Parts: sequence; C-alpha cells; structure tokens
Amino acid sequence: MNKIKNIWFNIRHFKFNSIFLRTFLFITALTVIPFIVLSIMFYSNTLKNIREEIALENSYIFDNSVNIIDRTLMEVDTLSSSLASNESTQLYTINNVSTDSFKTISRLAKTLPIIYRYIDSIYIYSEPTDTVIMDNNSIPLSDLSDTDWISAYHAVTSPKGTIIPRSKNNVYPQLITIIKPIYVADEKKGAIIMNINTQSIYNSMLYQQYKDGRLFFLVNADNKIIISSELSYFNTYPDNIGPNTLTIESNPKNSVYEINDKNYVVLSGDSSISDYKYISAYPLELYEHKLSTMKLQIIGILLLLMIIIFILAYVASVRSYSPLNEIISFLDNSQPPADSIEEEDKNELMYIINSIQTHINDKTKMAEILEERMKLLRKSQYDMLQTQINPHFLYNTLETINWMAYNMSNSENPVSKSLINLASFFRNTLTSGYFVSIENEIKYTKEYVNILALRYGDLFDIEWDIDESILSYTIIKICLQPIIENAVYHGIKQKNDKGLIKIKGLCDDNNIILIVSDDGIGIEKDALDELNKTLSETSFTNEKSHIGLSNVNQRIKIIFGDSYGIHVESTVGVGTDVYVTIPKKEQ
Repeated sequence: MNKIKNIWFNIRHFKFNSIFLRTFLFITALTVIPFIVLSIMFYSNTLKNIREEIALENSYIFDNSVNIIDRTLMEVDTLSSSLASNESTQLYTINNVSTDSFKTISRLAKTLPIIYRYIDSIYIYSEPTDTVIMDNNSIPLSDLSDTDWISAYHAVTSPKGTIIPRSKNNVYPQLITIIKPIYVADEKKGAIIMNINTQSIYNSMLYQQYKDGRLFFLVNADNKIIISSELSYFNTYPDNIGPNTLTIESNPKNSVYEINDKNYVVLSGDSSISDYKYISAYPLELYEHKLSTMKLQIIGILLLLMIIIFILAYVASVRSYSPLNEIISFLDNSQPPADSIEEEDKNELMYIINSIQTHINDKTKMAEILEERMKLLRKSQYDMLQTQINPHFLYNTLETINWMAYNMSNSENPVSKSLINLASFFRNTLTSGYFVSIENEIKYTKEYVNILALRYGDLFDIEWDIDESILSYTIIKICLQPIIENAVYHGIKQKNDKGLIKIKGLCDDNNIILIVSDDGIGIEKDALDELNKTLSETSFTNEKSHIGLSNVNQRIKIIFGDSYGIHVESTVGVGTDVYVTIPKKEQ
C-alpha cells in the first residue's frame, strides 16, 4: 500500500515528467495502436472477401441460370420445329381429315405437356379450316377461349416464327408462347402454338437459386420481361423495377445498383441462342448482417482489450517503476527496502519465459489454422472444377435413348442396356469421395464407352492395353471419360471416317502413365503449344475449349501436386496422344 501511495505522490509531484506516467502511456500506445491498425486491416480485408464472395456466387448462379433457360428454350423451339415440319401436321392444316396421322399429332399435343411439365399447352392451328387441335380434339377457332395469340400469328412472315409473352385468357398463368408457322409448298397454312408456363420454369429450375430475395429476369427483344422471379414483373418493362437498372448494356462484371430502395449486385448478359438478355440481382442485405456482426465483435473485443491493456499496462508500469520507488523510499526513509531483490528477479524472468511460450503456442496454432484453411481452399477448388464437367453428353444420350424407345419392343433391347450403363456411370459419378481404383475407373469408363458407342454408332473402335500391376492404385474419379469424349468429338468425329482409340496404362518408376491415343485429325502446332502451355500452368483456369482436358488436369494438380497432370502430343492428319501422369498411390 505504501508503494502505491508513493507512486501517486510522485505522479502528482512530477506530472508528465513522471517516469511512471511516461512508462504507462508508452506501454498503452505500444499495444493499442497496433491493435486498432490490425482491426481496420482485418475489417477491410473481410469486407473485400465478402464482396468477392458475392460476386463469385452471383456469377455462378447467373451462368447456371442462363444455361438452364437457353437449353430449355432451345429444346422447346426444336419440339415446335419438329411438329411444324411433320407430314401429319401439314396434312391436317390442309384438309383436317380424321386419320391415323391426325390421331398421332393430337396425341403428341396432349402428351408433350405431360412429359415437359413447364409446357402449359400445345395448339395446332389450321388456317384454311380455321380449326385448332387442343388435347385430343379438333375444334373451331371460335370455340377456343384462349385466342389472343392469333394477331401475332398473322404478323409472322418467317419460318422461324415468333415468341410473345402473354397471360392465358388475359388472366393466368403467365406464358411464353412460341408461334412456329407451318408451311406447305412455301405457303403458310397454320402454326404450332407452344405455350410455356413461365412460373413453372422458374419454380422447377431456378427457385432454389433465387429464393432468398435474389432477382432474376429474362428480357426479350422488345425490352419486356418474359421470365421473372417476381410474378408481378411479368410482361412489364424493366424501367418499372429500378431507374437505369435493367436497361444497361450487357454487364459481365458485378456492379451495385439500387432496386426498389435496396442495393443489389447486378450481373447481365445476352443469350447465346437469341437476342434476349438475362439479368441476375443479388441483394447485399444477405451479407450486411455479417458485416454488422463483425463490427460489433471488433468493437467488443477492442473495448475488452482496452480494459485488459489498461490493467496490464498499469501493473507493468508499477513493477517497472518499483526499483525507482524503492530507491526513493529508501532515500526518504533512510532505510533499506525489505523486499528480496532475488525474488523479484525470479518473477520477472518467469514472466518473460511465459510470454515467449505464449507467442510460440500462438504461432503454432496460427500455422495449424492456415494449413486447415489451405486444405479447405484446395477442396473448394476441386469441387468447383468437378462440377464444371459439361452435362451436354447426358442430354444427348437421353435424346438418343428416347428416339430408340419409339422403335423398339418391350423386351430387352439396346435401350435397356444403355439405361443400365448410364445409371451405373452416374452412380459412380455421384458417390462421395474423390478417388477410385484404376480398375474401377476403367470399369466405369468402359460403361461410358458403351453409351458413347450407342450415340455415335460404329464411328470408332477402342483398344485397351492396361498393365495389371497398376489396377489397385488410386486415381481421381472421372479421369478417362472426358479425355475419351474429347478424342471422339475433336479428333475422330471431325475426319468423317471410322477411327481407333487406344488406352494404354503402364508404370514408370514411382509414377503411373495413362495414354489415350486417337487417329483423328490432330491439332495444329500453334493450338497444341497453347493447349500445353495452359495445361502446364498451376493457377486455376476456366477454359471454354478442351474443358475436359483442363478439368481433369486441374483436379490432378490440386489433389496430387503441380508435378503431375496432362501433356498432349499431336500431329495434324495423324492423330493425338494425351499423357496422364499420376503418382503411385494405394487406396
């Protein structure tokens, strides 16, 4: 108690010249200022990361939505064109005779909306007879209540037809109507009227991606919204939503705009199959609560640390000042201090040792946290790359199987066999884990080759030459399939002649090399050099060409390291060899 009294006495006596006060202020500034600077840097970095996360997620959702809608509209347009060019359809538009052909197209008009749930209805209109096929019946146009498409039909002058937004019977549901004219001897005789339920498309394909306040719009060439995440915006102009928000040019970058008094990250772009524009808006308020929570946490931690720092600084200053205080007390009292100097030295040493040990422990913990986060980053990159595999093959195969189903009996046939192969292939694709044995990879790849052969017929033969000693080693899932597909599509298919694909597997010291060779058209030297340069890079890329090779190569590098991956050798007119190098690794 006497020590504390002497300290406060000296502070009052010497004021700011007091060594104790100077020491206290110095220690306080030395700890508080760095913490404040680090807090500001941490906040700024976190804010930047959140913005980048929003931009990345919005871009992913946008690209996925564009692909879904484009593919759906293309599919419906193909159905409309197929019906319009059907001989039975053309016969109906001329004479409206009840024949087997009429029954066939009427069944199609009734069945297709059941198969494709987003198709509300299909009308087959005959202009000479002024009748309409709806469901299984042919009725006069005057008996059809839903006729507000007829004016658009009369305005059609091209075989491509037109697409209009409207509401059925001017009430509900909101439709995108594709009007595909039927020409007989170069004369327009009628049309296929394909009515697409926009809300059904959104609910079945896009709802999960835009359910948390996100906005999605498809705007046609007349600047009208024909698909929207908000039903009230259908068939309206984008200007009704926000000033200068949806009338901007195609915007490949994420920009912040205000829509209905709320801030959104907006991304827009043109359709790849039409003159439509897609717009995706991501509300910033979904992440604002994270920022608010982080601010409160930083402020709370700062206040707590300020109190702790003040106490520790005061105690440290007192202990630092104690020798001087003892000397002053000794001089004032002319008596030696009663405390043991040796004991004080011991306590100070223990404090230094404890501080160093705490620093070492903190550094070790930070290194462990960094390592864990790097693992998570690599896993995220791997997952993103694995989901990048283009699904066009699935849809092409399913279309082939669907075509075969019309021509085969109910007994066992190539359709059922292809379904079994396809199911097995996708069970392997969707199972958890990143690795399979080389034996299983080859097994599932052969099933895939069966499906590929079904699609391309006798376009190619395939030979396997696999060293049995490598079958038990580990390989990443879906490694050979994209490379084989690349060989067929970019190599053999382009030369318009039957080709040969060879798959060879062998050991090379501590590595396993898989070689996929084809005798296709080959690759030009400049393109080959650019491809190998891209494959040799260690940074993550999102190549649009040779996506299979790039995807497999990036996954190999992420999982096994940058010294492994894919290398391509090719000669124009001779063929291409793709070398896949992975380490020997047991499961």
